[in-house]
Amino acid sequence: MQHEAIDGVVVRVKDMGGTDRYLSVLTTERGRITVLSKGSRSMRGGQMGVSQLYTYGNFEIYRRGSMYILKGGSAIQPFYSISMDIDRLNLAAYLCDLTCELTDEGEEAGDMMRLLLNSLYAISRDLYHRDIIKGAFEVRAAAISGYAPELGGCAFCGETAPESFYLDVMNGSFLCNGCLSRRGREHRADAVYDDIREADVLCRLSCAAYAAFSYAVQAPLARLFAFELSDPEDRELFAKAAETYLLSHLGHGFDTLNFYHSMRALSEKTASTPQKHEPKQDETKRTNTNESL
Repeated sequence: MQHEAIDGVVVRVKDMGGTDRYLSVLTTERGRITVLSKGSRSMRGGQMGVSQLYTYGNFEIYRRGSMYILKGGSAIQPFYSISMDIDRLNLAAYLCDLTCELTDEGEEAGDMMRLLLNSLYAISRDLYHRDIIKGAFEVRAAAISGYAPELGGCAFCGETAPESFYLDVMNGSFLCNGCLSRRGREHRADAVYDDIREADVLCRLSCAAYAAFSYAVQAPLARLFAFELSDPEDRELFAKAAETYLLSHLGHGFDTLNFYHSMRALSEKTASTPQKHEPKQDETKRTNTNESL
């Protein structure tokens, strides 16, 4: 029985009966592997620390038949702060779901590994706006998976600085306003696609959003998030295009993504609702005393 150690990040967990847990671990060399962690849900188990979702660690494993068994390990970066904020938690869950979708066992996954680790680190430290992290991850994950769009301006006339671009999602190309008008049709993409249609899907991009999209396709992974979209409209256009592009090519949505959007919408609604302030108890007593006088 040969034991080995391998670095990886836990992208999915599935609790079994008793105290056991199955881990989906993304590794550079072997892609995504399934590891049985025995007793990892017990407080007395020595494997609890390395068997938590989002944990990047060193896993000591051995193989029994087609199954990897966890013998021990140590956390390199547990990303504890992700679980301290609901938006961080929901975004990390969606990115891990995407990672599971785009990786498999036996396939080298070095780029996806670096992309996910950089993204989890950025989420845990609130280094960038979450639309930037999410959109850049989606664009780069699409490119890594073979869905990279053709860059270099309008696919028809070569224009590189029009007033705005349209991303032709299914063809993986960009159109300027003039060429889109000559084609005689215009489509607007919704923020989330649960039912992907076999049709033209076009997403409008401002010049700044187009530049960000292009940057996310080809930037060094170490500097993937090193761009700025200070205008909220540019950021929204970038985020909408990135999400639509990847989901359209995958052909389905994700429950974790829907939950992320619903919770963000609830948070924004709550933040925009005026709060009623009740008078303090001592102030109420003082008012009543004044009235009696």
